[in-house]
Amino acid sequence: MFNLSQTETFEETVTVSVKQKNGSWKQESFTGEFKRAEEDEREALLQLKHVDLVRDRLVGWKMKDEQKNDVPFTPENLDAFCKLTGAVRETVIAFWRANTGAREKN
Repeated sequence: MFNLSQTETFEETVTVSVKQKNGSWKQESFTGEFKRAEEDEREALLQLKHVDLVRDRLVGWKMKDEQKNDVPFTPENLDAFCKLTGAVRETVIAFWRANTGAREKN
């Protein structure tokens, strides 16, 4: 069976390695809600800068701050998020991996 009618959005976990003050790395993650890309949009989306793709396709998130409080998906929080180069890169990778159906090997 193959479903031709897909939801408009999907969720995917985004994991970002964050360099700590002491030089170590810490894995942080959140669940992003993405607007699905259709095949006829793919070429145009591939031409976008990473930050522009994030602004276009990331439509929500489930994210906690260091105190375990919810971080609301607001224009201001999205602006702050888009200044984090590693987070933007990993968000783009997660979007394309999930949108194209690529699965990670265990």
